[in-house]
Amino acid sequence: MSFPAVDPNELSVIAVADLFAGRSWAGVMVSVDYYYGFLQGLIYTPVILIFEDPSVQYSAMLGINAMLISTVPLIAYYLAYRMRTGKIWKCIITAFAAGGYCCYFAHTKFAWTETVSIVLPWFIIRLVFSCADCRSKTSRFFMSLLTGFVCGISLAAHIRLSAVVLAVIAALVLERILFGKKLVNPFAFFIALIPAIAGVLAVSTVIQRVLWCAEDPALLKNTLFDFMNTFAENFSGDGLKRMTETLCAQLYYYAATTWGLGAVSFCLFAAVISACIKHKHRKEPQTYELELSVFAFFSVLSVLFTIVFSTMYRFSSDGYGVYQDTMMFGRFIDGIVPFALVFVLIMLFTHSISMNKILGAAAVLGVIYIAFIGTAVPVILRSESTRIAPVLGLYPLRVGAASRELLNFDSLLLTMSMTFCVMGVLLVVISCTKKYRSIIISALMTMITVYSLVFISVVYLPICRTESVEKNRSVSELSSHVYNQNGAPAVTAYNISRHDALMLQFLNRNITVKVTFDIEAVPENSFLVVNKGEDVSALENSRTPFLLVAECGELRLYAYGERASAYMVSQDIGEEELQTEKETLIPEKTTAPTEQTTPEVTTTVPETSVTTTERTPIVSTYTLPSVITMPAESLDDEDNWAVIE
Repeated sequence: MSFPAVDPNELSVIAVADLFAGRSWAGVMVSVDYYYGFLQGLIYTPVILIFEDPSVQYSAMLGINAMLISTVPLIAYYLAYRMRTGKIWKCIITAFAAGGYCCYFAHTKFAWTETVSIVLPWFIIRLVFSCADCRSKTSRFFMSLLTGFVCGISLAAHIRLSAVVLAVIAALVLERILFGKKLVNPFAFFIALIPAIAGVLAVSTVIQRVLWCAEDPALLKNTLFDFMNTFAENFSGDGLKRMTETLCAQLYYYAATTWGLGAVSFCLFAAVISACIKHKHRKEPQTYELELSVFAFFSVLSVLFTIVFSTMYRFSSDGYGVYQDTMMFGRFIDGIVPFALVFVLIMLFTHSISMNKILGAAAVLGVIYIAFIGTAVPVILRSESTRIAPVLGLYPLRVGAASRELLNFDSLLLTMSMTFCVMGVLLVVISCTKKYRSIIISALMTMITVYSLVFISVVYLPICRTESVEKNRSVSELSSHVYNQNGAPAVTAYNISRHDALMLQFLNRNITVKVTFDIEAVPENSFLVVNKGEDVSALENSRTPFLLVAECGELRLYAYGERASAYMVSQDIGEEELQTEKETLIPEKTTAPTEQTTPEVTTTVPETSVTTTERTPIVSTYTLPSVITMPAESLDDEDNWAVIE
């Protein structure tokens, strides 16, 4: 991958990084109405400062993603070792199952917010257990401060991590109630958490106003303010019905993408919490250790809270009934799925898993699938298109189905059948052997992980690369003709795709790119980018110089205005030819027959300060009609990346 493919998610993150580096994309970001957080962009800022070439910057960003995601198996190994799984190979299997989760592997191959959103929950649970290791009250106090601070700033990665923060709080409350102990100092935790959240909201508001040009944060989607403002009205009409369908689809996605082990995690969680309540009531020693119980509470509650959040976020989407993946949208769930897998493996290695729990998991699967078929499936089958990324975890289970095919009932039934096959294998292994059950189940988990990774590597990522090349071909070629120099005229993108406009700014950091959808609003003395078939006769017929610079694929680049034309000429020909070219290209169109001839000084190459100070701004606020675009719902709804129709 040489250039971004996920529009506008990746480019919006890079825009934030550029903002921290001292450059603003406000002229083009005004066309983006989704906010994606600022933490990932902050992490990328050093890359922007160190490297100049956009392709090198993008490669370095993916390198940062690789380093960040590589901490996940290390933390999973630490957790397995801490829970006394017994042998090193068991810790390694646990680490591989977590770090090798196929969606982790795929989602971190792009410069969007997924990497930091995936990694932060692992750091949070690691910090919780680090608090328990502190010997003194002072060290525990400061470690608790750090834990609360990390929980707070996690909301700067993505609003969905609020579900993880709630899971941490719930786990600590259950620990206090059921065990009477505290791994974390509650006072220190909350005095760091609350200011951190307030700081995140304040910084986000500033970035939204400066970069997105949104005076009112509620104008942007994917924000906490938007979520709260629209929450009540989303239930009007058939809102409750849609919410029920979406919840069933979310549960189905979770159960299927974990190959049925997600249902096992529910049963094990029920067993742990019921045992803790029973022993607490009877004042007996607890069966399950404190730290194992806390991890059980955190892992499964993270799943449940994220499913609820995703349901609330998706059921009112504009893509409901249009895209098959709208209800099943699993990208939020993908980040916490491995917690459930690690929990199941730790329970297998430390307390074993009985046949009753596997049978209970099979029953849970049956209930989820019946509810899914009865509610969400009819809506999904009526939808006319889908995208791979939001439901990526399902595709490895669709054995033999083409990735470009729409989901049909047979493929959905196949994914359900695969999970029941895993349940069947677990029942046979648990009923027939005790000595080797850990080895056999670990081998099964390893084979599933390897198969999913191979699928992602040979099927999904090549599709992404091909689409990235095709999507960026015209704009990257055209970019070579844009004068990416300090002092060069600004670029106006007239009625082109949002992705192309953002890519122009990404590839040309030294100039300003602005968007407009009104031909009359195109300022003079700028370079104009339009689609090949766009009607620009209003500019061609004017007396202002209007020169074709380049034509690349479906895009054309014009120099509009005397200064832009003179700048183009001064860059493309020798100094001795400059005056002759200006006399032939510029005065004939700029001088009306009845008007005084333009003085010679106006046709000379402008100084840098003149070019930069006389640019005509197109956009002053987010709400100007001239910059309102079609509904821009990012990858979540209106994006065309990896669309199957």
